[in-house]
Amino acid sequence: SEMCIRDRAEEGQVPVRVVLEPAPRIEYTIGVGASTDYGPRFRSGFRNNRINHQGHRLISDLSVAKEIQGLTIEYRIPLRDPRHEWFSVTGGYLNEEIDTFDNETQRLGIRWSKVMSEHWLRTVSVDASHESFEVGEDVDTTRLIVPAINFDNKTSDRDLFPRHGHRLGFEIRGTDELIGSSLSYVQAKVWMRWIRSFGQRNRLLARLNAGVTGSSDFSKLPPSVRFFAGGDDSIRGFDYNTLGPTDAEGNVVGGNNLLVASIEYERHLKGNFYGAVFVDAGNAFDDTDFDPEVGAGLGLKWRSPLGPIRFYLGYPCLLYTS
Repeated sequence: SEMCIRDRAEEGQVPVRVVLEPAPRIEYTIGVGASTDYGPRFRSGFRNNRINHQGHRLISDLSVAKEIQGLTIEYRIPLRDPRHEWFSVTGGYLNEEIDTFDNETQRLGIRWSKVMSEHWLRTVSVDASHESFEVGEDVDTTRLIVPAINFDNKTSDRDLFPRHGHRLGFEIRGTDELIGSSLSYVQAKVWMRWIRSFGQRNRLLARLNAGVTGSSDFSKLPPSVRFFAGGDDSIRGFDYNTLGPTDAEGNVVGGNNLLVASIEYERHLKGNFYGAVFVDAGNAFDDTDFDPEVGAGLGLKWRSPLGPIRFYLGYPCLLYTS
């Protein structure tokens, strides 16, 4: 009771005993899902949160779908403050066989991540990759050594279904033949997510993705560096990565630049169900030849016990120009 605590106080100080229990050392995750981008999908993960007394971690993730298969592994070493600074060695394999391109990538990299303030995370990295790809008439194999710097800011009132929040990030990366790459390029990307609630039943969601690339030879750029649009997280109503500049044969080959924006209004219907209307617009393009595509439609969301499940119907919209 409050009186007992006061009786035990000595010189204005109350004795407090804190008991902590360690979090699980080994974690496994398994998930299944489906989307119009990838079709049915299986995912599994493994984490060893305490490999040794220094707090080293091992994190791996496997994702398998009909057209995309990937494996990533990260060995993380904490630095001065384990909560705010760490060094990572990463590796990965990705195989993509979609309508627009085929691409097989092996990657090995190092990362230095540091929380700069309450919400900003800075990551400096160097990745070495080997990519074999086919995009339209371009068939090639590239070897890239790519330094990059990334800043990411995330703020929200809660992790799942936030009522207020935003995410802002930007990245600059590039390489040159002088450091052993097959080609030279420099690329900058910006992304934004914004959520605001008004009243008790309404949310407004907006997002923006933009990027610009300069390269010595665009035909040698692998799909991971080119920009494409279309799909669930881009312009709904169009298939995944099917929008962008085309070659002489009409094949979508991607662009140097990207600009995609979206606005969505969501309203609580009943229980854990929500309705939505949305408009997405933008495209991948070269130079200043920007020809935006627009998709619009309706959505239904369910806050299930396993997480949000979303169902959208998107339709391409025709833009009339003089």
